[in-house]
Amino acid sequence: MQEQTKIEETVENIKEYIHIRYELLTLHASDKISHVSSEIFSRALIASVCILSVLLLSFSAAFYISTLKGGSYTFGFLIVGGAYLVIALIMICFRKKFIARPFRNKMIRDFFNN
Repeated sequence: MQEQTKIEETVENIKEYIHIRYELLTLHASDKISHVSSEIFSRALIASVCILSVLLLSFSAAFYISTLKGGSYTFGFLIVGGAYLVIALIMICFRKKFIARPFRNKMIRDFFNN
């Protein structure tokens, strides 16, 4: 009889352990998801403000260059567009080294450090 009670107690302890482990894993997963989603949201917000700033500065630069080189707006916008094309080509050439790899390492570090 006493062995049966110990077996039942052990089974109950194992069930409780599994339940607590499941809750702990759920809490860890929700923590990781909330951390990653907040990072994505904050970075998207910062990126949108930066894009808007660059857009307005680009228009300003294009209009300024146009006034320096004559009355046509076309020349100023072509120069600014050409500068962005050069920047885009440089980014395409070095995207793995300066964009993809650091981003991947940051995401892995954030996921496993918290």
